[in-house]
Amino acid sequence: MITGEYRPGDILLFAGSREGLRPSIVLPETTDKQDDGFDMATAFPVDWEGDGDLDLVVGSVKGRVFLNRNDGTPAKYEFGDRVPLLAGGKPMKVVQKSDPIAVDWDGDGARDLLVGDEAGGVTFFKGAKDFTFAAGVSVFTGEPIPPGMSFTELRDWWQPQSRLTGFRYRLAVADWDGDGKLDLLIGDCEDGDGDLTGHVWLLLRR
Repeated sequence: MITGEYRPGDILLFAGSREGLRPSIVLPETTDKQDDGFDMATAFPVDWEGDGDLDLVVGSVKGRVFLNRNDGTPAKYEFGDRVPLLAGGKPMKVVQKSDPIAVDWDGDGARDLLVGDEAGGVTFFKGAKDFTFAAGVSVFTGEPIPPGMSFTELRDWWQPQSRLTGFRYRLAVADWDGDGKLDLLIGDCEDGDGDLTGHVWLLLRR
């Protein structure tokens, strides 16, 4: 199991064994996490370059999305710096507290990114085979994300699209109903009154 840490934003590995999960270790990397922009890290493991080892796509408290390549091996991890990913030629970012997952969402053979955020949004960054990404759009409607909105304004923009409660979305995908299309699972953290909810929502693709 791989999970991020609030501060200083380390990525922790709980290695599996026949007896269960082993105690956590901090994955080694060269990122200088003095900047609080690395706090509240989330991590998604993926073989980014197809070289047989797992790299990390990492989210952060300020909504940025990073790639940290594994320069080691599948058995001996050696991660470098968290490098900002670009979308539409600009640093990839959602409103705050990003949770990225890497998946071929549109089935064109190129890796895309879906990114959940604290405002209750899920942004789709369409990827190309050269590892570049288009500017983000709503995964629910395909609309571009409006620039310059406050957190509250974005929350109000997202909610009618998703029709879900809660904040701080965390994502997973699976072909839930076996129809050959990936569906979206969304976990939330709290409702509008600050009460913990812990809902898991399933959104089936038509």
